[in-house]
Amino acid sequence: MKVVLRNVGVAFASLLGAAISVHAAQVSNLPPERVAGVASYISGGVSDGEVQRFQAAFKQYPLIVELYEHSGSRDEYTADAHVRIADHKGTTVLEQRADGPFMLVRLPAGDYTVTASLHGQALPAHRVHVTDSGHAHSVFVFPAQG
Repeated sequence: MKVVLRNVGVAFASLLGAAISVHAAQVSNLPPERVAGVASYISGGVSDGEVQRFQAAFKQYPLIVELYEHSGSRDEYTADAHVRIADHKGTTVLEQRADGPFMLVRLPAGDYTVTASLHGQALPAHRVHVTDSGHAHSVFVFPAQG
């Protein structure tokens, strides 16, 4: 009986190690992090596999920006939105075009305003509080283009 339990433990450890390796490989296949002033970020998530890698990386970034476009009866991922992040004084700390529906951002802890526009249409700004240990999440859903 002890042998069986030992083998089960070894099998579990092997599976756990494999799962961690797969997770690490998925996260490492993300686009390179870009630096813009005090902020650094990655953006993308166009393909199904990339979406999963970005979602797996959410917990590694203090600010997650998600971008959707309403289409028919559902919301679909979008790309090419213009994202601007300003600090509590109104100073722009990041202003970039999103390469996909996700923008994962590293910023110093503090209060920020996130704005997004797509096809010239701006949505209302979101106020977020970024901490060193938590995650702020800002989701923008643009109306369908007529």
